[in-house]
Amino acid sequence: MTEDRVLITITYGNIEDAYILETLYHIESELRKIGIEPIILQVYMPGSKLRISVNGIELKLDENLLENVISTAIEALSLNNYVKNKQYIKGRIAAAKTI
Repeated sequence: MTEDRVLITITYGNIEDAYILETLYHIESELRKIGIEPIILQVYMPGSKLRISVNGIELKLDENLLENVISTAIEALSLNNYVKNKQYIKGRIAAAKTI
């Protein structure tokens, strides 16, 4: 399922914040179980605060991180599929009008 990919970005400014990677690896395995291929991008920027985003949508760092990542990933993929289908349908309608 190469179509169902999401980008999870973790930005941290302190090496101690890297503890969150263990949680992200667990989230990664949960996403794979439901057919979503996560791509994890780590960004180390000294002095910045710890942030996690899914396809550019920044998430809260709380006890519901797993559920937030999964629901945001599903929403992002749903939106991508909607846009693709809309373009496909528009193309088919345009082709039908020319006949």
